[in-house]
Amino acid sequence: MKSNIQILIPVLIFCLVSGVCLASEGPHAQLFTSFYLDSALGDRSLADQAAVTMETNQSLQPRKSPNEAFLYSLVIPGMGQLYTGAKHGYFYTAAEVGLLVTYFVLRNSASNTREDYRDVVREHVNFIGSGSFEDWDPIEDFEHATQYETWNHVYDSEETRKRTGKWYWGDLDPTLKNEPDLDIDFESPHRLEAFDLRQKANDTFQLARTILGVAILNHVVSAVEARITTKRLNTRLQDTSMQTQANAFEIDLQTDMSAGALAGALVLRKRF
Repeated sequence: MKSNIQILIPVLIFCLVSGVCLASEGPHAQLFTSFYLDSALGDRSLADQAAVTMETNQSLQPRKSPNEAFLYSLVIPGMGQLYTGAKHGYFYTAAEVGLLVTYFVLRNSASNTREDYRDVVREHVNFIGSGSFEDWDPIEDFEHATQYETWNHVYDSEETRKRTGKWYWGDLDPTLKNEPDLDIDFESPHRLEAFDLRQKANDTFQLARTILGVAILNHVVSAVEARITTKRLNTRLQDTSMQTQANAFEIDLQTDMSAGALAGALVLRKRF
C-alpha cells in the first residue's frame, strides 16, 4: 500500500506540472518562480528560477514564404514587408502613392499645356486657299507649325503639303507667306509663344515618364527587399527556436531503484 502511494504522489505532481505547462502556452507566457518534487528520493526543489519561461509563441511562429513576399511587393510595394510584419513596408507603399499621384498630376499638366499650344496654332495660323486643321496630324503637323512660319519649308514633302494645305502665321507680313522659310529670318511672336508652350509640354511629359520609371523601380526594390527581409525573419526564428530548445527544462517520469524498491521519480533535465 505504501509503495502504491509513493508511485501515486509523483504521478499527481506530474499531472499538476503538465497543467501548468499547458496553461503557459496561452498568449502570455507564465513564469516558474519555484518548483517542488516529492518522490522516494526525498524532497527536491528548484527555486529562484524567475527567468525560466515558456517561449512557445515565438518558437512556434510559422515561417513566411520569401517567394510570396516577393510577389506581394512586386504587385503593391510594401505589402511583402507587411506580410512578414516589417513596419517599414509602409514606406514603400507611401512612396508608391506619392509617385503615382505626382505622375498623374504632371501628365495632366503636360496634356493641358499641349492643348494650349495647339490652341495658339489654331487661332493664329491662316490658310492660303483651302485648308483645315481637321486634316492635320495632331502631333506631327502641329509641332511643325511651331517650328516654321510658313508651309514653304524643306521638311514637308508634297504629300504632307497636300494634307496640311498652304498656311502661314497671321502676324507675319503677308507678302512673305510664299517665301521659303529658310531664306528669311522670320520672327512671329505667336509662333514663338506656341513653340515655348510646346517645349514646356514636352519637358513635363518627360518628367512624368521619369517619375513613372521611379515608381516601377520602387516595385522592384520593394520586392527584392521583401524577399531578403523574409529570409532574415525565418533565420531569426530558427535561431530563437534552437536557443529556446537548448535552454529548456525537460520533465520526465522515470523509475528509481536507489531506495531498494521500484518507485516513481520525477526527473528534471536542463541542457547546457
